[in-house]
Amino acid sequence: AGWLMSKIITKPIGLLANASEKVTQGDLHTLVNVKSSNEIGVLASSFNQMVVSLRKSRNELQQWGKEMEKRVEKRTEELEHANLKLQELDHLKSMFIASMSHELRTPLNSIIGFTGIILQGMSGEINSEQGKQLTLVKNSANHLLALINDIIDISKIEAGKVEIAIEEFDLSMLAQEIKDSFAVVADKKGLELLLQTQPTLIIKSDRRRTEQILVNFISNAVKFTDRGEIEIKIVKKDKTVEMSVRDKGIGIKKEDMDKLFKTFSRIPIKDRTI
Repeated sequence: AGWLMSKIITKPIGLLANASEKVTQGDLHTLVNVKSSNEIGVLASSFNQMVVSLRKSRNELQQWGKEMEKRVEKRTEELEHANLKLQELDHLKSMFIASMSHELRTPLNSIIGFTGIILQGMSGEINSEQGKQLTLVKNSANHLLALINDIIDISKIEAGKVEIAIEEFDLSMLAQEIKDSFAVVADKKGLELLLQTQPTLIIKSDRRRTEQILVNFISNAVKFTDRGEIEIKIVKKDKTVEMSVRDKGIGIKKEDMDKLFKTFSRIPIKDRTI
């Protein structure tokens, strides 16, 4: 009787042990065939339920993995298509910029050329006031032409191929020309433009980039200043030059300072932006 009881208990346990070994090796189709209703039978039934649950979970996981693969493949195709579309748009942008620059450069060069001829007196004598006004027209046209060239340079900037043209020029004269070009706009707003610099200041730098910096600073000051004066100050310090523009405009909060040089970023100030 003792031997029979031992066999009744030992055999199911052996079956459970063998089945557990197979499950640990990844065989989730292994079930234990134990029909007894005692504790061993309950254990075997629980084991079988566990295996069925594991098999179901694995199947669901495999199905989820296949679904993710399909989604990744689809997303990859979409990204490739989007990349091709972006390349096409970039090409169209370059064509547009080239076309636009040609269409704008031609009349601007004509304006610059003809005002130069008139200023030289080749079309007849002009008085000092006419000469002053024509000089403003010519300088403004030159500034606009420089802006168009900057737009063309966008593609070079994006490609990291910005070209710097170092040359000698009179920074004081350049600053005076830029100041004069803003005179009409400033006068309409009742603003006084002041330029503080030495009579002649020859430096070596990229003239167009330097001009762009001053134009941007002064333009911003004129735009956001409603009264008072705008002071442009250029000071030589050893082998460097410091340029500054001071105004009495609406100002910028300290916490907004880090946003100043972010591309296309605007700082809201009440109902105005800067």
